[in-house]
Amino acid sequence: MTDNKLTVWQSIEVLTKAILNMQKKLSLIKNIASDQDVTLEKGKELLSGIYEANFKLNKTINIATLPKIGYHMLNDELVVRNHITEEEIKIPRDFHYLKVVNSSSNDDYQLTFCNFLGNEFFEHKKYDSQYSGVSGEYKFVDFGSVKKTHNLKFKEYVGHAPKFFAAEGPIEPGSQNHVIDLFRLVKDGKGSKVGALADEFGYFDDQNKLHYYNYHKSAESNIYNPENFSVKMINVDVSKIDKFYLIAEQGDIIIHPILENLDIF
Repeated sequence: MTDNKLTVWQSIEVLTKAILNMQKKLSLIKNIASDQDVTLEKGKELLSGIYEANFKLNKTINIATLPKIGYHMLNDELVVRNHITEEEIKIPRDFHYLKVVNSSSNDDYQLTFCNFLGNEFFEHKKYDSQYSGVSGEYKFVDFGSVKKTHNLKFKEYVGHAPKFFAAEGPIEPGSQNHVIDLFRLVKDGKGSKVGALADEFGYFDDQNKLHYYNYHKSAESNIYNPENFSVKMINVDVSKIDKFYLIAEQGDIIIHPILENLDIF
């Protein structure tokens, strides 16, 4: 009888912890929805005079980071570019397909480049000295880097076969680079457009000013003083935050960040 009572109390304790944890998460989501406690703040130094820009919840939890990796098409090659270090990885046309994979042991789903058979580009090239030491930030495309045209739940597309195809889109202003449009694959080939790969990056400088580039719109950066802008989050996917509004004197802009700590949503 004592053992049964102990089991019951243990069950109650587990249930209570689960309820409290759920209440905590709901409280966080409520705070995010009101956008009162979300700020864009200066983070670690990436290069001399260039600092990471982090979206923080309640000034403590990193929930997103301004991107430093951008994507464009040039001369029929897909270019993955680190705008901070100016390092580039070029992916040939045969590997302009993308599929959804679990990129870690923490249910972290991302896109990766592959051929029409689903063979991943960086796995295919792992013995090539040019690609063998490539960082994971180039191997996978964060969902936040996709400027979606509608509510698309990427996790529903997990599998070995490619589900999307990257194609050359409009030219970027002031350059020879092209936007990368993303299409859903269907049996007959290329299906409907689902979005575009972002070509954006941002950082804080030594004077705490925010620099932000969106190469789909301009080759020039916008510069913001922290006291002159605020942040509003946009929930398109229902299950999580997708994008951010930066509300500033120069005009509102939409930012596509790299999302972090998704387990709190």
